[in-house]
Amino acid sequence: MITAPKVSICIPTYNQVQHVAEAVASALKQDCEDIEVVVSENHCTDGTREYLESILDPRLRVVRPPEHLPVAKNFNFCASQARGRYLSFLSSDDVLEPAFASKLSTLLDMAPGAAFAYCASSLVDGNGRVIGLERHVGGSFHRNGRKELRRFIAGSRCVFDTMMIRRECYEKSGGLGIPRKGAYFRELPDWDLDLRLLMTGDVIYLDEVLVRFRFWSAPNREDNSRRLPRYIEEIGRLFDTTVAEIVKEEPDLARYARKARKSMAVNCALGVGQLKGLPPYEESVRNVMRIDDSPLVRLTLLLHRCGMSPLVDAARTLEHWMRHRVKGMLYQH
Repeated sequence: MITAPKVSICIPTYNQVQHVAEAVASALKQDCEDIEVVVSENHCTDGTREYLESILDPRLRVVRPPEHLPVAKNFNFCASQARGRYLSFLSSDDVLEPAFASKLSTLLDMAPGAAFAYCASSLVDGNGRVIGLERHVGGSFHRNGRKELRRFIAGSRCVFDTMMIRRECYEKSGGLGIPRKGAYFRELPDWDLDLRLLMTGDVIYLDEVLVRFRFWSAPNREDNSRRLPRYIEEIGRLFDTTVAEIVKEEPDLARYARKARKSMAVNCALGVGQLKGLPPYEESVRNVMRIDDSPLVRLTLLLHRCGMSPLVDAARTLEHWMRHRVKGMLYQH
């Protein structure tokens, strides 16, 4: 009889041979002994499969879906092959610190009502250089999941790779890759999952940097013309489906959902100027208006039409820089 491990670290991968070795090594170097590392090799063509076959560690299991899967479905497939009581997902270009599994699993052991725990992370660029932090001001906490929905409805509040999820809550929530209005989320599957998990239990945050998350530089205009329109469309679909279902069950959250929807529409309106002159622009503008058509949204879209997108983008960039700068100053030691 094979005993199920306590923690399964799931690594779905596709054609990232230049990074996957570091990700797998960090998972196998955990100071928690009761783990397994499950890699879903999604029909790679770049040498990833050959690399994985060279590793002899018995804690590593390599699985392969019957066919190449979209990202979220590959994550879900990887989870379906895992046996652990707790699940963590590690993107194949990110890195775990050695204490990640032991510290987060201990927190979940101590709080059987918690659906998931997560921690702080450093943000690194394509070369592994630290460029920022994703960390909460105020320190560690354990909070009621349904009350935390007020915060998470306004945006995903944790880096997906920093999460450790109780398997029964993952399965109860439906997992990743649930079709909504006949389509899968490609840009927002983790935010969608966060919301559904919070309906199943509490959440714990550990204020320690135990993950290095690779934050890629802004995509070129061609890449942006594909991803940004999807992101805008999915924002509206998320609020029309998952958030609407939550509000139906928890009516007190309605005003928080309305506020979050307005804020997201403004953010999308600010960003849509990057598509000006490209085929997806007009459809993306319509999708922004479907999210919310407040006067501020209309004004922002008008600025883009009047050729003032560079000014809007500069203000947005400054706001992002200031936020990360303030966080960095608060956490200087």
